[in-house]
Amino acid sequence: MAGPASVIALLPTYETAGYVATVALLGLKLVQGFCAGGQLPLTGYFVSLNSSGKNRGLYCAISAASGFLGMLLASETILTVQLIASTLSNQHGIIPAKYVPDPWRWPFIICIPLSILVYKARTSVDGSRELCEDGSPRHRPAMPLLQAFFLVAFMEIVIYSVLVWMPAYLHTYLGVSRTDAGATHSITLLIFSLSMVGIGYFSRFVAPSTLVFIGTALISVSCVPLFFALQNAAFFTLMAVQAVFGVLASCVVGVIFVVLPELFRKNWGSFGMVVTYSVATAVFGGTAPIVCAYLIDASHLLTAPAIYILITGVLATPVAFRLMQQDKAHLPLRAVS
Repeated sequence: MAGPASVIALLPTYETAGYVATVALLGLKLVQGFCAGGQLPLTGYFVSLNSSGKNRGLYCAISAASGFLGMLLASETILTVQLIASTLSNQHGIIPAKYVPDPWRWPFIICIPLSILVYKARTSVDGSRELCEDGSPRHRPAMPLLQAFFLVAFMEIVIYSVLVWMPAYLHTYLGVSRTDAGATHSITLLIFSLSMVGIGYFSRFVAPSTLVFIGTALISVSCVPLFFALQNAAFFTLMAVQAVFGVLASCVVGVIFVVLPELFRKNWGSFGMVVTYSVATAVFGGTAPIVCAYLIDASHLLTAPAIYILITGVLATPVAFRLMQQDKAHLPLRAVS
């Protein structure tokens, strides 16, 4: 995943290589996407199965939050790069332009030393413990796959439509300035990440499946009123609404790596985890902004994204409720041993 990002820094531009540059960039991004699709669920699976006791939920929450902290750092890096590039472009007499590379390359150049550090960290992990599963024959029912698929699909729709696409929605459809949209988004990501860690710690006292049900149900019930509150809202209202979304979403995302591995531990194993997580993310998460934009244009309703979230929430909430009931009956999903 880090390798393609590093190679992008060395790609020729379209002006110098034409469609060769375009195809190379597309190919590297596809490789990066496939790698990310496997890395995230497997990381969560590894952490979940190799941690136990009261800190299991916390460790899994930190694993989940790290990706969103990376997203926040990436946004801030881009803003910093733009500022530095603008400053250097005004120093014509001090720094010749030929000594300043294309600013778009800078974040990818930073990936080169980071890739080395990531490789060293990854190779230091004991791979023999990575699966932590017994070798006994397994019955592989379809129900865990369907349950995980519905939960992850709902979760990714919320993440991409509320936590990723929100700045574009605020600016394009509500007329919020790019500065305010970007600022509220950055603060929301920070609140969301910290909330996930808090939820992971709280799972010491409340079953993770119960937290997932609470988060799924509350998002489904509140998404339409919250989207209505965004209309013609001031900065602090925009911030408050997005913060509420972030806290509610953290109830699901913060403990998802505790709940899903328990679904697959005795049947599909890591294969079930990767397939359901990656496919649901690609099909519903990656397309969520496009679907939301289409629904707004087709219905002329600014709350159309909330209706999309509500519909998927109606499907996911019974799944979360079923897992909670199973947890109460058999206690297979508790973070506390």
